[in-house]
Amino acid sequence: MKQSRQTSFVKSVISTAVGFGVSLTAQWIILPLLGIAASLDQNLKFATIMTVISIARGYLLERVFEFFGMRVKLSAFAVAVLSERQRQVSVEGWDAAHDDAHCIGELAMAGAAYAIGDRRGEPPGIWPWSIEWWKPEGGLRRNWVKSAALIIAEGEKFDRNRKRK
Repeated sequence: MKQSRQTSFVKSVISTAVGFGVSLTAQWIILPLLGIAASLDQNLKFATIMTVISIARGYLLERVFEFFGMRVKLSAFAVAVLSERQRQVSVEGWDAAHDDAHCIGELAMAGAAYAIGDRRGEPPGIWPWSIEWWKPEGGLRRNWVKSAALIIAEGEKFDRNRKRK
C-alpha cells in the first residue's frame, strides 16, 4: 500500500526517538571507556545533532523507496479484504479471543458459505451458525470480500494456536 509523506515522517521520528535514547545511553557508557570526557550537556547536544541527521536520512530514504515503488503492491480486492478484516475486529469486536472460541474450521466454513451462497435466500448447508447470522450484502464482490476476511481470521487463529503448543 502507498505510504503518505506524513506516515513516512512519523515512522522516522519514532524510530529516531528510540535511537536518541540508545545513542545518549551508549555515549554515556562508551565515551569514558575511550578516555573521552564529555559532560551531560555535550552528550545531549551531540545526540541531538545526530538525531536531526537521522530523521532527515530516514525520511529521505522512505521517500526514495516510495518514489521507486519499493513497497508491497496490493490489488483493490486485497485492500478491501484487509479493510474488512480490520472492520470485523475494530467495529464488530471479533477479536482474537472471540475468534479462538470458535471450533476449528468454523470461520473458514462461514467464509466458504459467503463465497458460494445465494445473496437473496438462506445460507448454504455448510453455514456453521444460525440463520440470523447470515448477512449477505451488496453484490458478489462484497460477499467474496467477507468470505476472504473470514478465512483470514481462521488462518490467524490457526497461527496463534500453533505458536502456543
